[in-house]
Amino acid sequence: MSVIGTKPGLLKAPENPVDTDRMNATETTTTTFEQSCLAVLGCYAVRDAAAKASQQDYAGWLDRVLDVPGVETASLTSIHGYLIAQGLIRFEFTGRSVGLQYQLSPQGRDCLARQTLMISDDHRPADAADADARSQAA
Repeated sequence: MSVIGTKPGLLKAPENPVDTDRMNATETTTTTFEQSCLAVLGCYAVRDAAAKASQQDYAGWLDRVLDVPGVETASLTSIHGYLIAQGLIRFEFTGRSVGLQYQLSPQGRDCLARQTLMISDDHRPADAADADARSQAA
């Protein structure tokens, strides 16, 4: 049966209605952005540990990370903005001589431990939540 005024075959559904090439590009971009964010969080964690080990009067605040291996310098501003908006890093203005300083939040440490930016509804640190999950499974 054909529709009046149409040629046979014109009303067929496309063979591949989902543009999987575009979906993969979007997923890759998201993954790249997430990995860049995790790399920045990792830099703050390493610098925090080094400062704690070397400074007796360390207050927990660090200068801004300006260079991260594998992350474009131009993207660091948007990454910092995202991390601040998500509550993964905190910032403080300490005056003209020092300027802005940053620190990793507990949520940022948790995301770094889990290697994902997905915020957990469970507000316990990742190691406590993992231990609880293991005990429930036993």
